[in-house]
Amino acid sequence: MVPESFQPGFSLQLSAGSFCPMKSRSLSRRAAAGLLVSPFLSAAGQPAWMVVHQPSRPVTVADFARSGNGFLAAAGREEKPLILLSKDGKAWTTHPLPDPPISLCFAGEQDLWFASRSGLWRSSDMAQTWKLQYRHESLTRVYFVTADHGYALGGNKTIVETADGGRTWNPLPAAAGPTTNAEYTTYHWIDFVTPRAGMITGVSHPPRTGRTGPLPAWRDPQRDLRRPEWPSASITLETRDGGATWKHSTTSLFGSITRVRYARDGRGLALIEFHDAFEYPGEIFSIDLRTGRSGRVFREKDRAVTDLLVFPGGHAVLAAIEPPPDPRESTLGAVHFLTTDDFSNWKEMPLDTPLQAGRLWLAGDTPASLWAASDTGTILRFAG
Repeated sequence: MVPESFQPGFSLQLSAGSFCPMKSRSLSRRAAAGLLVSPFLSAAGQPAWMVVHQPSRPVTVADFARSGNGFLAAAGREEKPLILLSKDGKAWTTHPLPDPPISLCFAGEQDLWFASRSGLWRSSDMAQTWKLQYRHESLTRVYFVTADHGYALGGNKTIVETADGGRTWNPLPAAAGPTTNAEYTTYHWIDFVTPRAGMITGVSHPPRTGRTGPLPAWRDPQRDLRRPEWPSASITLETRDGGATWKHSTTSLFGSITRVRYARDGRGLALIEFHDAFEYPGEIFSIDLRTGRSGRVFREKDRAVTDLLVFPGGHAVLAAIEPPPDPRESTLGAVHFLTTDDFSNWKEMPLDTPLQAGRLWLAGDTPASLWAASDTGTILRFAG
C-alpha cells in the first residue's frame, strides 16, 4: 500500500530541471549493457520481446489496454474503426467500433470503454454492442479506478467523474482550480497507484507563431521548419483520498507531461514529451512520493520514449522509438525497449525481430505479464 504520509507536489521539483535545454549527464545506457541483472530479461539471454500478432492489413492503433483478468484490447482503424480483442494474446478477434477511438480502457473485468470525438462509449458484452453513455466533443482519455469509479478528461478544462459504473457523469470541480485559460487547457493523463492515490496531468498551450503539426517534430517530414519548443503551463492534480479532494499545481516547463506511473512502494517515473523542435524528443524524471524528491533519469536523442511501466524496487520498462533518419522517406522508426533496476542505468531489451513504428503502448502489472502494442497494429509479449 502507498503510505498516507506521502507529500504531493512533485511538479515543483520536476520543473527545476526542465525549464530549458541543457547538456545531459551520461547515463551510460550502452556502457551498462551486460552489467545490469534485470528480472525483465531471460537468464538464457534469449529475446525478451516477441511478436504475437501482426495484422494482415495496415491498422492504425490509437490505444492499448489490459484488464485485471488478462483480456487485451487494441483500438484503432483500418478503413473503419475497430477493436482487437484477445484473452491470451494468441487468438485475436476483430470487432467494429461505432466511432474512431481516441482512448480505451477496461472497467472491472466485464466492461470496455472508449472515448471518441462524440463522447464516451460503453460495451458490456466484450465489444459485441456499444452504447453512447456521455456526449462530449473534446475528450482525450477515459480511465476507471474500479468497476464503478471512473474519470474522463479533455479540452476546455474538462474532467468528469462517475461513481456508478458510468451511468451518470458529473463535472469534477477541481478541474477549474488552475488559473490557466480554459480555452487552451487540456487534461490528458490520469493514473491511480491505489484506489486512494492518483494524479491527473494537463497542459495549457496558448496560440503561438511558427509552423507546428499533429506529429512530433522528430516524425515531421519538414522537421527543419518546425518552430522551437516553448514553455507551457504544466498542470497536475493530486488526490490522496480517492478523489474526495484534489490539490493542484501549475508549473512552466518545456514539453508536456504525458505519462506518470507509480509503483506501490511510492517510486515513480514521469515522461515529458517535446512536440516541436527541441534537442531531445523527451525526458524521464523519477519521483519519490515518500520524500518529494525528483530528478532526471533518462534522455537520449535517439530514443523517443512513448510509454513506461514502473514496478516496486526501482524496476521499470520504457517503450521507445528511434527517430527516423529522414522523415521524408518514412515517419516510422525502429522499436526499442529498455529496462532498469535502479532508475539510473538502462539496458536495451532484445526483440525477436526488428520492427518499425511511430508510437508504442505498454500494459501489464508484473514482469511476467508485460505486453506492448504499436500504432501499426503489432502486438508483442514479454517472453523472459
